[in-house]
Amino acid sequence: MEINNLSISLKKKSQKYLAQYGTVIFINKNNIIHNSNIISDKCINKIISPVIKSDAYGIGAKQLTKILIECGYKSFFLGNLAEGSEIRKKFQNIDLFIMNCGYPFNIKYLKKYKLIPVINNLENLKSWSKYSTKRDYCIIHVDTGMNRLGINLKDIKNSLNNKYFNKINIKFIMSHLACAEDTNNLMNNKQLNELKDCTKLLSIITKKEIKASICNSSGIWLGKKYLLNIVRPGAAFLGINPILNKNNPLKETISLYAQISQIREVSKNDTIGYGRTLTIKKENRIATISIGYSNGLSRFLSNIGDVYIKKKKLKILGRVSMDLTVIDISVFKDGEIKNGDIVEIFGPNRTLENFAKINKTIPYEILCTMTKTIPKLIT
Repeated sequence: MEINNLSISLKKKSQKYLAQYGTVIFINKNNIIHNSNIISDKCINKIISPVIKSDAYGIGAKQLTKILIECGYKSFFLGNLAEGSEIRKKFQNIDLFIMNCGYPFNIKYLKKYKLIPVINNLENLKSWSKYSTKRDYCIIHVDTGMNRLGINLKDIKNSLNNKYFNKINIKFIMSHLACAEDTNNLMNNKQLNELKDCTKLLSIITKKEIKASICNSSGIWLGKKYLLNIVRPGAAFLGINPILNKNNPLKETISLYAQISQIREVSKNDTIGYGRTLTIKKENRIATISIGYSNGLSRFLSNIGDVYIKKKKLKILGRVSMDLTVIDISVFKDGEIKNGDIVEIFGPNRTLENFAKINKTIPYEILCTMTKTIPKLIT
């Protein structure tokens, strides 16, 4: 989202944020709705339960939940109890599934905020079967090869555990794909088949049809057989590419801007920043911009990264420091740019996906680290 394309009121608000914080993130609501429509078209007749954990990957769970409720979604996955209670205080008539209920297993907290637990181990299963009623739903998480969280198939096969499964009200069972973004990875089909085996076995044990879910965002693009009954997209709503090394079928929704704090002339043999890691080879003009590693701009970009001003790519000079970074502006004529001018970190001129590649990481990590201290503006 270009700042120049904003309404007058949003432009004023963004300028206020830039003046106070030095940075601002734009979240394009129309693109979120566009991505939601694509997801819905691929998942016809399936239940779609968005994942909004980690404060909706940093952009604000309450903001994103409001948009997604407007899109018609009625159930959501969150990372922990604290996230669940905060969303419950704001939204009453939706189902909230908690993927990691922590230790000890706090059933009172779950019931107080009407949160539905994802049962990840036998200990939690036994507790839930003891203190829950048939009116209290839960989700059973089965580990099919991720080796992170989940009940193992052998635990389901163990007849001694049948009594626990029979005492609880299972809404559905779920597993998590380890390699969903890689459409050719054989692990995907292996995990799908194991979850189907678990579904059949639990259906026999409980004497009722058990529904299942294995698709995260990328899983939706693996094909219809992976959709099962429930899908759990998260980052796809934000336009993060769900397919490895292929064109993104979604629209990116997030842009990050900083501003110029100071412009100065430097002479030959002057050095830039901490550690004097860069020596100026000839007289030059530089600018200091209002973003650094405290805002998630990685020190890895020192001397190798770049930013955009007026659609021109400008190199980062010296080390990225805590809340300031120096860039080369010699491409501009004297007076062509000034203090307060807008600097794009990623957005219209460079996608979040490409920015993540430059950082040798994934868009998820960029969002979760860069959005914590930066004000967000829905556009």
